[in-house]
Amino acid sequence: MHKRILLTGASGGLGILIAKNLLDQGHFLGLLYHSKEDKLKVLSAQYPNQTLLIKADLSEDDAYETIFNIFPNADVLIHAAGIASSGMSWKIPPKEFDRVNKINYFAPFYLSQLYIPNMRLHKWGRIIFFSSIVAQKGVVGTSAYSASKSALIGLSKTMAVELGASGITVNAIAPGYMNSGMIREISDDMIVSIKDQVPSHTLGDPQGIVALIDLLLKDSGSYITGQTLSINGGIL
Repeated sequence: MHKRILLTGASGGLGILIAKNLLDQGHFLGLLYHSKEDKLKVLSAQYPNQTLLIKADLSEDDAYETIFNIFPNADVLIHAAGIASSGMSWKIPPKEFDRVNKINYFAPFYLSQLYIPNMRLHKWGRIIFFSSIVAQKGVVGTSAYSASKSALIGLSKTMAVELGASGITVNAIAPGYMNSGMIREISDDMIVSIKDQVPSHTLGDPQGIVALIDLLLKDSGSYITGQTLSINGGIL
């Protein structure tokens, strides 16, 4: 059955892949973005009856209600929006720490809070957060980013317990190092070092994330909840 899905971070590399796959299946998507509108306009032109473009700045407090009013009654929330940050923990300015957590953690929480009542009413829903291997492993210079992504792991576990009886699943996907996206911000030497940590000595394919989302949205995935689902090639 086709669903109404709110996808944040829709204009990013991973967001585009997720959106294209879900649109091919006939779902209706609210495509939330902050920049790179041209990419989404092309996608929307291909699926004019299945898309609604929503421009918003998730660092603004009034954005959440605005988004909800534009795109109410979503059955599925996929929180793919996120920003990177680097810096040693004792050097990160408070404004930077707040900025990263506001987009990576606060926004997914507050948006979910708005949509949960309708999901509970209909006894069905899917909430998918995006954590990171950085939150699980500990990587030098990523304290703000890691903190925001770690918080989503705890949030998904708690919300899964709270919402399980309402037919709503809540999970966090924790990607490892993929061959697209934020990896472009890492030096070649660092990429070599990362590959050495992966048993296959390769970077991951984001299509694996797309396939996992497919499973979580299906009824056959309804018993998967409260989990942190790692796609990292076996990095321990």
